[in-house]
Amino acid sequence: GCAKSYFEATPPQYPTTFTIKNKKYYFVDETATLGEIILSKENSLALLNHKIIHHSINSILEMKKIYLFLSLLFSVFSMTAQTTVQGKIADEKNQPIPFSSVALIAAKDSHLIKGALTDEQGAFNIPSVSAGFYRILSSSVGFDKQYSEAFTVKEDSKMATVDVTLKTASKLLDEAVITATRPLFEQKADRLVMNVALSPIAAGGTAMEILQKVPGVILIQDRVTLGGSQNVQIYVDGKPSQYADMNAVLRDMPGDQIDRIELIKQPGAQFDAAGGPILNIILKRNAELGLTGTASMTLGGSAYDQSDVKAGNKTYFRLSPSLSMNYRSGLWNMYGSYSYSNRKVFNIQKVDRFIANEIYQSYNYEELPVDFQNFRFGTDFYATKKTTFGILLRGWQRNSLGDARNITDVFNADKTQNLNSFVTDNLTKSERSNLAGNFNAKHEFDAKTGHSLNFDVDYAVFNTKNSSNLNIYKNELGSLQSKSRQDLDQPVNILVTKLDYSYPIDSTLKADIGVKSSFNNVDNNLNFYRAGERQANQSNDFIYKENINAGYLNLSKKVGSIDLNVGLRVEQTVVNGKTLGQTILDRNYTGWFPSASALLHMDKLFKGLGVQLSYSKRINRPGFQQQNPFSFFIDSLTFQKGNPTLNPETQHTAQFGFVFDGQPVLNVAYTRTNDVIINNAPLLEGTKTFTVAQNLATKDNWTIQLNGPLKLGKFLDGYVGNQFIYNAYNADYRGFKYDVSRWHYLAYAGGNLKLPNDIKLEFNAFYMTKFLDEFFTIGNIGSFSFGASKTFMDKRARLSVNFNDVFYSQNASGIVDFQNVKVNFQQRGDSRNARLTFSYQFGNTKVKNTRKRSTASESETSRIKVE
Repeated sequence: GCAKSYFEATPPQYPTTFTIKNKKYYFVDETATLGEIILSKENSLALLNHKIIHHSINSILEMKKIYLFLSLLFSVFSMTAQTTVQGKIADEKNQPIPFSSVALIAAKDSHLIKGALTDEQGAFNIPSVSAGFYRILSSSVGFDKQYSEAFTVKEDSKMATVDVTLKTASKLLDEAVITATRPLFEQKADRLVMNVALSPIAAGGTAMEILQKVPGVILIQDRVTLGGSQNVQIYVDGKPSQYADMNAVLRDMPGDQIDRIELIKQPGAQFDAAGGPILNIILKRNAELGLTGTASMTLGGSAYDQSDVKAGNKTYFRLSPSLSMNYRSGLWNMYGSYSYSNRKVFNIQKVDRFIANEIYQSYNYEELPVDFQNFRFGTDFYATKKTTFGILLRGWQRNSLGDARNITDVFNADKTQNLNSFVTDNLTKSERSNLAGNFNAKHEFDAKTGHSLNFDVDYAVFNTKNSSNLNIYKNELGSLQSKSRQDLDQPVNILVTKLDYSYPIDSTLKADIGVKSSFNNVDNNLNFYRAGERQANQSNDFIYKENINAGYLNLSKKVGSIDLNVGLRVEQTVVNGKTLGQTILDRNYTGWFPSASALLHMDKLFKGLGVQLSYSKRINRPGFQQQNPFSFFIDSLTFQKGNPTLNPETQHTAQFGFVFDGQPVLNVAYTRTNDVIINNAPLLEGTKTFTVAQNLATKDNWTIQLNGPLKLGKFLDGYVGNQFIYNAYNADYRGFKYDVSRWHYLAYAGGNLKLPNDIKLEFNAFYMTKFLDEFFTIGNIGSFSFGASKTFMDKRARLSVNFNDVFYSQNASGIVDFQNVKVNFQQRGDSRNARLTFSYQFGNTKVKNTRKRSTASESETSRIKVE
C-alpha cells in the first residue's frame, strides 16, 4: 500500500485500469492510491485504513509485475532505516505458499507498517524497517490468517528472519481483516505495561481496583504501595495526576476510560523530582475523523455477613455509566467524556489497645454511599500542519455521607472483667470538587525526528468540605451524651506554566530541555465545636503558600553497543505557612536531582542479552495536610496531627539488571531514603492514641526481582514475577531507638486465555508474606480475581463479567509494639465483589487517535489530600 502523504511534493499519477486473468479492474479515481483499489468480492482483496493486504488469487496472471511495482513503492518508506525483515510463508506440510499476503504490524496496537507478497518459493522481503517491536501477519486464499510471535528490530540489526506457518481454513472469508489483540502484560526495558482496555477483570472497576492488578502494587491501610515504597506517584498520560489524592479519588473514579497502565520504577530528569516509582495511567483515545465514541454501563454488588460487628447480613451495590465522544471536522477537533459512579461501600476496623493494665477492645463499622462525577472536555485547533492549539476543561465532584459506629469495651489485663463500655457515633458529610482549565500549544518542527516545542498554562481550583458529628455515650440505656462537631473548609488554588523543548542533535543524540513554575495556595480552615460552642484551642486557620520553580536537561546518546541517558533537574522550593497571623513555616531551598542510565547490548556474547545500570536522586515533599499543626479526630480515642516543621525526604536509588530481547529478567535495586517522613508515628496521650508525621529515620530498601512470561501456545498469554524485599528503619523516637528490619516475599501472576467464539478468560493473583511498614508489622495478604468477556455485534459490543478477591483474602491485619504503644488491628472493606459491564463503540472506529493531552499543574494537585 502507499499513502498520498509520502508524495506530498509531487503526487504520482496511476493508470486508471489494470488487468488480471483477462479481466479489467478500475481505480476509484485517477488520483487514487493502491490502497483505494476496489476488487470484486470473490477475489478476496481487503481494504483497511487506505492500505491494502492482498490474498492469493488462484491462477493470478502478471502478479509478479504487481509485486515488483509494490516493492518499488515500499522502498520510499523509512529511507534511513537499515534493517530488512525476511522470512518464509509455508503450509502445515512446510510447502511454500506463493503470492501470499504479508503485513508488518506494530506489536503494541496492530498498526500496519508495511506490506509485501511472497514469491514463488513462499519467501518475502521487507526492506528499510525502523527499530521497533513488531509482528508479522500473513494470509492467503484457502488458509486462516496467522500472526507471528512478537519480535524486536534493533537499530544496529541488519537482518531479522520471521517464518510463519498457515493452517488450512475451514471456510473462506469474504474479506481479510486485521485483528490483533494486545497481551495483558508487556514487559519493556524501562517499564511494565498492563493493557486493561479489554481486560475482563478490569471492566467496570474503579481506578484503584485496576491499579491493584498491576504486579507488585498492594493497597495497605488504604494506601498504594509498590515494592515496599509508599511514595508511589500516580500519573495520567505521562504527567502527574490532576486528581487531588490518589487514595480518596481513585477509589471511586470509574476505570472504564483507562487504556493501559505503565509501571516506571526509576523516572528520569524529564519527570518531576518528587516521589518514587510512577504508575502512569494512559487514557483511552477516540477517533479523529467524523464522530466516534464509546458508551458503557456497569452493575455490581456484594454481600457479607457482618454479624461480628453487630451489623447482620449486608448487601452493597455499584452503578457506573460512562460516555466518551470525539468529533473531528476540518481544522477543529472536539472531544469529551463523562462518567458517573454511585456506590455503597463499607469499612471495618477492629483494634485492641493495651494501655497500662487495661485492654481497650473496639470495632468500627462505617457504611458509606458515594456519588462521583468526572468530566473532561476540550478542543484542538490545527492552525497548520505543524502547529496545534488546545483548550481543556476538566473536573470532578465527589459527595458522600458516612455513618459509622464505634463500640469500645474496656477489660482488665486477663479479660475476665468488663470494666466499661462506650459508643462513638460519627456521621460525616463530605463534599469535594475540582474545576481546572488549561491552554496548550504544540509546534512540531519535524514530526519524524521528534523536534518539537510544547507550552502549557494551567489554573485549577479544589474545594473540600467535611463535617463530622461525633456523639459519645456509655453503652447503656439513659446515659448522658457528649456531642461535638468538626468542620473543615479547604479551598486550594494552583497556577502552573510549563515549557518543554525536544531537539534531535543528530541521529544518535537527542536533547530534551524544559522549565516549569507553579504557585499553590491552600487554606485549611478547621473549626471544632463542643455542645454547639466553638473551641478556639482546637480550631485553626492554616494558610499555606508554595512556589516551585524547576528546569531540566536530559541527553540520550547511542555509543556503539551502549545506550546512554543522562539528566539533571534543578528545583527551587519556597514555602510559607501562617496560622492566626503568625508565621510558623518559612523555607527557601534548592535541590539538584541527577539521573543516569546505561544499557549495554551484549549480542556478541549472547544474542539478545543486555545489562542495564541506572541511578537517580529524588525528593518527597511533605503534603499540605501533613504540615497543618492541628488535630483531626477519627473517633473518641484516635486522632491525627500535622507537623509544620517537616523536612522533605530525599532518596537515592541504584539498579542493576539483566535484559533479554528488551525485557528485564533479573533486577536488583537498592534505595537509601534520608529524613524519612513517618506518617503514623504513634503517641499515647492518656487513653487516647494519636499519630503525627515526623522526620524520624533513614530507610534502606533492597528489591530482588525475577520476571518471566506465562505462555502456552496461542491460547495463554501472561506474566509471572517474584520479589524478595528488604526494609530496614533506623530511627531515634522520643528518646528510644527504633532499629528494625525484615525480609518479605511477593509473588504475582496474571494472564488471559483465548477461547473460541471471541470469548476471553483472564485471571490475576498475588500473595505477600508478613512485612514491615513504618511502625507496623503487617500480616500475610493475597488476592485472586478472574473474569470473562465476549465481543459481538461486529466487535462493537462487549459484555464482561468479573469476580474480584474471590477468597476475600485482601484484608490487612497487623501490630504496633513500640515502648508504651501496643496495638493490634484488623481492617477489611468491600474488596470481594462481582461486576457486569456492557460497552458499545459507535461511529467511525477505524481512524487515527486524538493527540494526547496532559497538563502542567498535574504534579502539584497530586499532593492535595482530600480526606
